[in-house]
Amino acid sequence: MSTFDTSPHVLRPQQERSRAALAKIVQAAEKILRKNGIDGFSMAAVAEAADLPVGNIYRRFKGKEELLQAIKHDVTSRIEEAVAGRLSQREFSDIPGLVRGFVGAISKTFASDETLYRMIFDRRMRNPAMDQIGSSGRRRIFARYREALLPLLDGVPKGRAELLARVSFHLFAVAVLGKARLDDEALADLSWNALGTEVGMAAITYLEANLSAGAK
Repeated sequence: MSTFDTSPHVLRPQQERSRAALAKIVQAAEKILRKNGIDGFSMAAVAEAADLPVGNIYRRFKGKEELLQAIKHDVTSRIEEAVAGRLSQREFSDIPGLVRGFVGAISKTFASDETLYRMIFDRRMRNPAMDQIGSSGRRRIFARYREALLPLLDGVPKGRAELLARVSFHLFAVAVLGKARLDDEALADLSWNALGTEVGMAAITYLEANLSAGAK
């Protein structure tokens, strides 16, 4: 489900016709990012791809930065929705099942539109507003992961359980961002499925080793 109709980065459309124009603008903007990358992204290019006057875009977005912020907000929401959907499917009875489900949802989402996600998380896109969107999204995603994980850490002291949740989540976040931003050459040629599998195993090993240590 798109977030653009309610996004704080969009001058919200009031009529059905305006919503249709907004959808065309968003589709065109994402197309330009996939095809031309960041360097080829401009309001004029988006207008041409959407077959709309550039003024129509400025009636919905103050400028290029706001349009990109709206796209990142929506992309981040897609990740959160994928995680929420997977974690709400059932109660997880063990750590491996939870971790595989969580990492699998994230990996599948990135793989579904890898070029767009790579552009949105590119370091050249970074500025305070974009960083805030990403940070807010990560906090919400972590909250969902933490809520599902803590019941499986029954018997672990509260402070220790919180640390295990934070560190295991950090393993996912660093690996995903490293691959999305092409920061880590060691991850560049891995598929998203392979990355999810390997990082998932690392997180499972870490969590189970700490549980075993705590039981001794």
